Amino acid sequence: MATDPKKRQKKMERRAAKRKEKKHALVRQENVGLGERMTAAARFPVLNCWIGDSIESDGIGWIALSREFPNRQVAVVSFLVDRYCLGVKDFFAEVLGRSSYDDKYVRKMLRDLPSHDAPPADARKYLEEAVAYARSLGLSPHADYTKAMRVFGDIAAADSQATFEFGKDGKPFFVSGPNDTPERCRKIVTMLTNTCGPGNFHFMIGGPDGPGLDDYDSEDEFLDEEDDLIEQ
Repeated sequence: MATDPKKRQKKMERRAAKRKEKKHALVRQENVGLGERMTAAARFPVLNCWIGDSIESDGIGWIALSREFPNRQVAVVSFLVDRYCLGVKDFFAEVLGRSSYDDKYVRKMLRDLPSHDAPPADARKYLEEAVAYARSLGLSPHADYTKAMRVFGDIAAADSQATFEFGKDGKPFFVSGPNDTPERCRKIVTMLTNTCGPGNFHFMIGGPDGPGLDDYDSEDEFLDEEDDLIEQ
């Protein structure tokens, strides 16, 4: 008997969710002591600070800051920022040797993810304002965001004169990522409906070829369809 495509899809999504949870468990384990490590790193000079070009062009990208210890170890934190809607979606932090850092970040990361040098105060302001924008929509940043931000130490956002815009065309715009399950997408659209009101935000599910708000008569139609998928 042929397998029901919808059931097969849901099975694949459950497997992906399990893999994601295992990955998150490893990340949580690695993040034990994260705040203390970033507080220690903040005592030393800033080595690099970058803002990804794609944040402005595509609404999502990386902001990274690194500091070098006297023993030539480097602490680096990269924040994944969604300025259209979700604020700080994720981050990655590590301490590695200077040569490994130069290879992984200065060469490979900048090659694959074009970025520009930025004053650390601008980077902190961008991150804090992105989080504030998302919070105004009822959306919280990554759970360990506050700990990761300790890498900035006494760098103050107030010292920045830069201005940043959030949302797209004056409205929040939620674009689902590859790891966003149907349940998570539904929760975000529900939150935006409650905080912004129907018609006051946009969304796109599943990438450029996936459904967006224009494919439904209303947010409620999308939510009803997602309820049907989740229940199957």
